[in-house]
Amino acid sequence: MPKQLRSPTWVQKLRKGNCFECATFLTSLLLGQGYNAFVVSGYASREQTLCDLTRRSCPYILQPEKHTKRKPEEQQPKITKYELKLPIDYKSQFLSELEEEKARKLEEKLIFDEKEQQKLIEELEQLPPDEHRGHRIHAWVAILPELGGVRDQEIPYPLFIESTTGVSFEATDDDTAQLYLGVESIWNDKNYWVNMQSSVKSCVNIVWDLMKVELWEHLLPGEPWTMHGVGEEIDEESDVQPEKHLDMPFSYVDPIKISEAEFEKRFPNGTKTILYKKTKVELFAPYLQLDGVVQRITIYNDYDYTTPIEIYETYANRSDNLVESRRNINDNTVIDYYRRGRADQCKEHRYFVDASNEIDSERILDFYHVPRFDGLSKFEMNPSYLTQHFVGRDDFLYYRHVQFSQDRKTSAPQDIHYRHILNIVEKFNRDERIKASRNIAIREFAISENEIRLTYHYHSGQFTRAIRTYIKPPLAERGERLILDPSMMHGYTPLDESEKSLNLLYELETQLYEEDVSISQVRAAEKELCAFLETRDKEYLMPTLLISVYDKLRESKSLIETLVRTKSEKDITEDVNYLKPYLARLGNPPELSKIDAQFIQYTCLNDYKQLLMRRANKILREFDECSQELMKTQALITQEGDLTREEEEEILEKINELNFYLQTLETRLDRHRDLVPIRYKMLLHHLQQNPHLTVLKGDN
Repeated sequence: MPKQLRSPTWVQKLRKGNCFECATFLTSLLLGQGYNAFVVSGYASREQTLCDLTRRSCPYILQPEKHTKRKPEEQQPKITKYELKLPIDYKSQFLSELEEEKARKLEEKLIFDEKEQQKLIEELEQLPPDEHRGHRIHAWVAILPELGGVRDQEIPYPLFIESTTGVSFEATDDDTAQLYLGVESIWNDKNYWVNMQSSVKSCVNIVWDLMKVELWEHLLPGEPWTMHGVGEEIDEESDVQPEKHLDMPFSYVDPIKISEAEFEKRFPNGTKTILYKKTKVELFAPYLQLDGVVQRITIYNDYDYTTPIEIYETYANRSDNLVESRRNINDNTVIDYYRRGRADQCKEHRYFVDASNEIDSERILDFYHVPRFDGLSKFEMNPSYLTQHFVGRDDFLYYRHVQFSQDRKTSAPQDIHYRHILNIVEKFNRDERIKASRNIAIREFAISENEIRLTYHYHSGQFTRAIRTYIKPPLAERGERLILDPSMMHGYTPLDESEKSLNLLYELETQLYEEDVSISQVRAAEKELCAFLETRDKEYLMPTLLISVYDKLRESKSLIETLVRTKSEKDITEDVNYLKPYLARLGNPPELSKIDAQFIQYTCLNDYKQLLMRRANKILREFDECSQELMKTQALITQEGDLTREEEEEILEKINELNFYLQTLETRLDRHRDLVPIRYKMLLHHLQQNPHLTVLKGDN
């Protein structure tokens, strides 16, 4: 039990306090909002008093729902007079029983193994016994129902709130009984009540009727009018004035005022780390991190938090609309989630961490197909193929699959179309306006085999459909010189319908044109993917955060940055040429020799390494200076014994600011360390794509 309690304003100013001080602060806020809140003094478990959450499941991760298997309803067989009899099954019934017995034993073994494994996990997670259980003093907040109060409909049952974490518990829940073991007394601004229910074994069985004196004995004789019984008549002699038995002095505590900046900061120093079972949760205030991350969840494979397996990051206020990123460390896969509003309408981006930014690297993109003109919903890229899925197109196309050759053709460094197209397969939905025998369902452009294969839709009630294959004529025989030779076409029609030669000629001419259109659309898709990767690199290296026009804290700074950005818009839109200062030293030659190209590349990379080292050294130097200043400030409290209360609070506030700055420097240093190899790799990639260094293409 603490000997003294600090005021709520002291807790608010220094962002720290024991459980009684935090409970008093939270109760004051809840009373101001109309809740019937009380500070509870009692006993709690060891984990609750120490705020140990390492054996609880992380509430920030959605747990999978447990689905119970429903027994299939037995359907009574319908008895019909002319029902077909099933053929006799000559399978041995004895063998069937043996197979069923074998399957049953296998299922029982799996269930037994699962139970044994769960039992081992429970034994491993079981905490050692607490010799002080039931004697650990703790304070928390209770909100009781108040009949006719402001929050009457909102609080129908007693509710506990842990002031140190903000987590709420139902007072009558069995799990709550394992956390809160007993109640000694409660109080608020009205009175002080002592719990007289000595026979109660846990908080679950406590009766929270404060009007019953045999259960709760109040310290002050007076009773607030809100606690009178409903419909109880009060005569003039028993008015409110006789209820007043104690005159209290005016409060010496300043009113609690939480500024907008303090409210947005949320946590002490703007960040908070919580350890759950095999999970670490890092929370950040908005705009604290340069990349806009507000929550990072790291899932580990062990209880000592040494082997991470998954990382979930949540972002806010990103200009690129990135809201979440999930990384699986075991298979090195990343999934980025975007909200609506991007120019490319990207929804999800799945890729590998160690994948390059080449056009043929394996990745999957999902799009918001409604705002897109082409209806693209999914894009799959692989070194050997490309697949597109469409929704709601006017031409009824819903699928396109492109197969590439494994042999890469030699081309210019800036050319992204370096893969030969072997064939293109397109699938179409049914167009009811066209006859099924003429409505194409599958179209394959076998470019490597010089053929066009068409498969048409089914007629209603048919099990086969028409197919037709065209052998493409040479380029010299196309256009006005196109002539249909019977040897150039073969196919099958289920109704043995003969097509006119003129219609077949028109169809061949149309498909030759559609082949060129499909090839151009495939190349356009490669260009779009290349543009997406370039945009993503810029968004990752230089993330920008959006500031609302209603943000009073940052709106003025955002306006100044917008004006500066508008003036230098020309410089921003131009692509950055990292070799420009090095080329200027050589007189900006149109071409470089191999020796000059190697020298410029080496000098540029070396200068960038020196720049990164200077940045790291600057952060370390500032960290050392701030640490020394913090040690001097902390020494003032221990050396100076006759400090006034105001001077002590000023020193503590300065220590708090220095700790926050040290934590910021540490975060900057960690981010710098993590981004150094990524940025160096990206710079090397940009240099390899620079046209001035094409002479080194073979060496790389």
